[in-house]
Amino acid sequence: MNRLYFAILAAATLVACDSGQEQSAQPVPEVKAEAEASLDPAKGIDWYEGSVEEAFAAAKEAGKPIYLYWGAVWCPPCHAISATIFKSPEFLERSKLFIPVYLDGDTENAQAYGEKFGVLGYPTMIVFNSEGVELTRIPGGIDLQAYANVLDLTLNHASSASDLVAAFSAGDDSLAPADCTLLAYYSWDQDTTILGDADPTATFRSMYEACPADMATERSMLYFRWLNRAIAAATAEEDAVPLSDAQKAEALLQVEALLADDDLISANIFTVLFSGDDYVNALTGADGDERIRLMAMYDEAFDRIAADESVYKRERIYTLVGKIRFERIDDEEAALSSQLQDEIRDMVQWADATTPSVYERQPIINALGNVLDEAGMDDDAKALLLAELEISKTPYYFMVSIADIEQRAGNTDAAVDWLRQAYDSTTGSATRFQWGYYYLNGLLEMKPDDTQLIHDTTVGLISELQNSGGLYQRPKAQLGRLENKLIAWSEENNRAGELAEIRNSVVAVCAAASHQDESRATCDAFLEMS
Repeated sequence: MNRLYFAILAAATLVACDSGQEQSAQPVPEVKAEAEASLDPAKGIDWYEGSVEEAFAAAKEAGKPIYLYWGAVWCPPCHAISATIFKSPEFLERSKLFIPVYLDGDTENAQAYGEKFGVLGYPTMIVFNSEGVELTRIPGGIDLQAYANVLDLTLNHASSASDLVAAFSAGDDSLAPADCTLLAYYSWDQDTTILGDADPTATFRSMYEACPADMATERSMLYFRWLNRAIAAATAEEDAVPLSDAQKAEALLQVEALLADDDLISANIFTVLFSGDDYVNALTGADGDERIRLMAMYDEAFDRIAADESVYKRERIYTLVGKIRFERIDDEEAALSSQLQDEIRDMVQWADATTPSVYERQPIINALGNVLDEAGMDDDAKALLLAELEISKTPYYFMVSIADIEQRAGNTDAAVDWLRQAYDSTTGSATRFQWGYYYLNGLLEMKPDDTQLIHDTTVGLISELQNSGGLYQRPKAQLGRLENKLIAWSEENNRAGELAEIRNSVVAVCAAASHQDESRATCDAFLEMS
């Protein structure tokens, strides 16, 4: 995944450390059962208890729309949603108007539904009308009131997001206010199908231009979706499409307007946190006044976000990523200043000590670990993550990061052992396949000569899934990546014979497995052309 998308999915908490209240934080108290339950996504909402098919049937009979939440027990952004959206009075009140469906990624047929709905990952939140037609997908990292407004639109608005996109493809050049809001707050990063063959860059630009002129927030959200893709196209290694001088000048004004307006920052928070260095490099010349001014505006915006107690802790933490990237904007390998390193350590101490709930710690500790990883502060990250293993309900999630740290340090035996421990401690078919994939990838990288273990792990991994959840959605995508890694391993280590043995063993597994449905074809095709 690209850096921005990964950071958005992984985001957790940052806060300024200069107030007396923050500095006097006490160590993490013992987690109480009721505090843990308060952020459990299964609590507080009247989730439908039957199957997805039954939920759609019930929605049709009752004339109610469906709110479907697809998540996972280990997923940090999912816990962030539970800590914010699912606890808000605005959502709880509106949830009564929907049939809410909670679909954990390890529940029966969950991955098959993920494939059917064309989702990319956890969390995904989809609203369907009472007839089962998808209306929209809602991202997690938006303002609570904006989230409530989008839900209101789905209750009162006839158009679906896909209908609006189709209209643009057919030549529409204007949007009603409600349409503009629905598209601005659409979860584009969690949908594999909605844009079809349309050019995303041109589509977002057209949407921005079609929104009413007085809808500054929504227009900004669509504009920066266009700008992110335009910059990516301008910096592509092949067939780059440079930004024109006029586009650069326009974009610079838009970015400056964004950084000067807290409401626009709130609506575009992850763009502000993770795209600053890309914008500065793309829109300003080296050492020019524009560059200096824009970086100063970013620095001031980071400080405002970090000090704002109304901003979720995760986003406050991630201001440190922006600061790290600006310190290294001219040299990616540059050592961080001691001042920034101290600021990072203060943030880790504060966020760790002020987050007692085991559920909310998942996104917060994940965010802190990501910041420490970005900073290259592996010793600090390892200490933080090792301590979290004693607290987390899903410690396997953090074991993979510890394995990465050990691998960078050259401790390959320890790294592989952490990956094995993580895999061994997982439950649930999709989760076990994902962590088995991490373990197998580690074996291919660090133990390439242990051919029998690689064979047995590969075959066992596929056998377990094809006899439980089947090869759909996330596991199916991971299987494709695994296939490429095994082929590369074979080519680099002269293991054609061993690869053929893996292929033959998997074919036998596919034939004998309990899942003899459409996922059988995915199973049979594994390493078919190798």
